[in-house]
Amino acid sequence: MSLLRKVLGLGRNEHYDEGLRLFDEARYEKALEAFERARDDLHKRPSTLLSRLTNFYIAETHTHLGQERMRQGQWATAADHFSKALAIHPNYADLHFQLAQALRAMGNKQEALEALQKALTINPRYARAHLLMGLIRYEQGCHQEGLEAICQATLLEPAFHSEAYRNGIACHERGDTLAALQWFEQVHHTQIDDILFHFQLGDDLYRKALYQEAIAEYQKALTLNPDYADIRHHLGMAYKASGLYQEAMAEFRYALRLNPRFVDAHINLGLTLREVGQSQEAFTHFRKALDLEPDNPIAAENLKELAMVVKAA
Repeated sequence: MSLLRKVLGLGRNEHYDEGLRLFDEARYEKALEAFERARDDLHKRPSTLLSRLTNFYIAETHTHLGQERMRQGQWATAADHFSKALAIHPNYADLHFQLAQALRAMGNKQEALEALQKALTINPRYARAHLLMGLIRYEQGCHQEGLEAICQATLLEPAFHSEAYRNGIACHERGDTLAALQWFEQVHHTQIDDILFHFQLGDDLYRKALYQEAIAEYQKALTLNPDYADIRHHLGMAYKASGLYQEAMAEFRYALRLNPRFVDAHINLGLTLREVGQSQEAFTHFRKALDLEPDNPIAAENLKELAMVVKAA
């Protein structure tokens, strides 16, 4: 996905090219400056496709900067970056979740709940969002409502059904809600650390074009919990990069069963279907992606190219 975006935009604007280079080097602050210069430049010389690509990378860069600031404990700055990313990509459940984490850390619990509700509207099976919503409601004194959300999270994510969760339930049943909250916080903070470790390692390997090694790490993560749409999607990308198209399509379909509003999964499935000659189904997935994200340049470009093919079929 990232490679295709680059191919579509490279060589058209020096600031955009510089931004891509800095982004790939993880120099996100400098990358953001370059992409913003490209955006300003494109106002004078409009290019619809390149403008969309630039906005895409501005959002991605804000997301990375938000994650960095979260790790540094700079909650307000992190929230600002996530909000700016969401202004461009409002349909990304994970961005709403990350914004909620930052807002909660700042003490803005009601705003955090609103962000979580948006995440769950996009993906009702988002276990981490259910868990964090439950924690906040429990913390606010709405113990039964909070507990129901926490229990819903454990149904969606078996890894949450841990000893800490069981201890929290026992404390809640004894009426010791303060101790229960502390145990439930442990569930949140130790949430699927092993899964995230393998997921992030897989992403690092993928960026280095070590696709077989990346596949192995994604599979390790999915062994711990098979129902992570993001990991399924990334595994599909690694399979596709390895030329294993059937395996890739199976993973993209799995991701879409988990989250039917997953724009990038629709697009990557469409791209793979197109490569194996299944133009009509590819058209359907690009259409769904564009319905969900009307400014998506990849979906728009592919729909335009496929329109005549599908019409003639």
